[in-house]
Amino acid sequence: MSGAGAQGAQAADLVAVLRSYVDRMLREVPGMKVLLLDSETTRVVSTVFSQSEILEQEVYLVERLEADKGDQLFHLKAVCFLRPTRENIARIRRELRDPRFGEYHLFFANRMEDMRLQDLAEMDVKEMVHEVHEYFGDFVALEPHHFLVPLARPHLAMQPFSWDFGNSSDAISRMTEGVASVMLSLRRRFAIRYQRGSEICERFAQSLHHLTAIEERELFDFGSRGDAAPVLLVLDRRDDPVTPLLSQWTYQAMVHELVGINTNRVDLRHVPGVKSEFAEAVLSAHQDPFFRANMYANFGDLGMAVKGMVDAASSEQRSARDFQTIEQMASFIENLTDYSHQQGVTYKHVTLMSELSHAVERRNLMTVSGVEQDVACQAPALAAHYEAVAGLVGNLAIEERDRLRLVLLFALRYERDGQAQVAALLRTLGEQGVEPHRLALLRFVLQACSADRRVADIFSDRTMSSRFASLAKQHLKGVENVYTQHTPALVGLLEKLARNKLPEPDYPRVDRHGGGLGEQQQSRAPRLVAVFIIGGTTYEEARAVAELNAAGEKGEGWSAGMRVVLGGTSVQSSETFLKDFQEVLLNERYAR
Repeated sequence: MSGAGAQGAQAADLVAVLRSYVDRMLREVPGMKVLLLDSETTRVVSTVFSQSEILEQEVYLVERLEADKGDQLFHLKAVCFLRPTRENIARIRRELRDPRFGEYHLFFANRMEDMRLQDLAEMDVKEMVHEVHEYFGDFVALEPHHFLVPLARPHLAMQPFSWDFGNSSDAISRMTEGVASVMLSLRRRFAIRYQRGSEICERFAQSLHHLTAIEERELFDFGSRGDAAPVLLVLDRRDDPVTPLLSQWTYQAMVHELVGINTNRVDLRHVPGVKSEFAEAVLSAHQDPFFRANMYANFGDLGMAVKGMVDAASSEQRSARDFQTIEQMASFIENLTDYSHQQGVTYKHVTLMSELSHAVERRNLMTVSGVEQDVACQAPALAAHYEAVAGLVGNLAIEERDRLRLVLLFALRYERDGQAQVAALLRTLGEQGVEPHRLALLRFVLQACSADRRVADIFSDRTMSSRFASLAKQHLKGVENVYTQHTPALVGLLEKLARNKLPEPDYPRVDRHGGGLGEQQQSRAPRLVAVFIIGGTTYEEARAVAELNAAGEKGEGWSAGMRVVLGGTSVQSSETFLKDFQEVLLNERYAR
């Protein structure tokens, strides 16, 4: 059995890593074949490969291992890419007992225990298995710098261990396996640091350290390169509740906040009149050049870029027109009878732009977002901020979910000085008929994310210097940026790490003795950093990391020469963030 890891310049490009794994599997098994996946490796593969790219590799069909057995096809070879779980081993054993394909090539997405390998060998009496390999792809790569280790029940990442029903340990095990797989694919040994005061961060960090530095020390020993040791920084989503609560104004983040993205796919079945072939839109920077060029564009620039696409489609149809509104563009695209590939891409982005425009108008989001940004980013101004928030909370034309977000953001900012104002806002919501469980949720989030539990300076108001240290404000251009003033707290932490000034009392090391990493290696600022946020990342944070990496490649600013990869247990929007807390609150009531 052999293992595989990433090599060379692509080593910190997680999409390239996973594509190389899948490409190697399919290329090294010549002839017609079937690709057998489980539910999780299906997400891994489909996020970095299109269906047409898979078919180009002589793949006759793609099947799920857990699906009902189909016909026997002995002329096909089975390429199996699976997580090495107990359930999958049992399924492969059943498959080998009554084989459907001519031969089996097994590729496991993580470390394979010797006992489970022995189980497979004993069942392979017909000698159908031709090879077994470990390809460390036990994570989902959304972008080159952004990955997921998805949990079956995402809210467990934010559930206190005092309410543990035996599931939190499963969550830690899954996170440990996934992040270890990232380390193995990058072929680098990471020093592990974690956020003080978060039990789940500490337990996960200890679990990962035990695996990489003790239990499987030799597997994770890639030799000393003499440079600064890479650092894995483990954070708790509850330490920065503001970032997932804010309205978003860049393309990728907006789509997720207002429509929803699930591993680079957007469900558009709810859109009236949407053509069936476009009911699911793929938003992949790898597969869609327009999205790659505009995924971080603000709403205004995006509108101009989409108009340019429609103008090009109009010229292609020899019916050039002067489009003035998104409705005119949508009507033109919808009435096309025959689509070229590029016109199909145009239809997708016009449909998404139309959905975003309608949501912004229907929910008065420009007004709401202006107040959100002021509360989150401007200097403390309790009276003025209360007046602005109260004015919107009292306006029933603002949707309930947005009124709740405004109150929550205000309460997080002024939880110490504005208790009377917060109580008045909650009273107003109650008088408007907001259901008690929704108000209870707000109070619960405030308790779980209170200032005395947080380590990060999310409002940049703890020190004089932090009030002026905002990456975004150094690059503001024009009035539109009133909606994008916010900079995630993650950026400040990465700057401190890059300058080797991240406080060890707040972000301790798991192994102060280095665990095999040289003391000199650990004392220097890292050039490779992985951040793992238990409880989920946001697309705003992913954009910030992409911009830091781009500046780092150019040798600009404090991130010069540094590469960051960002991972988490999910990608949060305001809706999913509050939904996770709702699940935790229900668990608390059950525990009582």
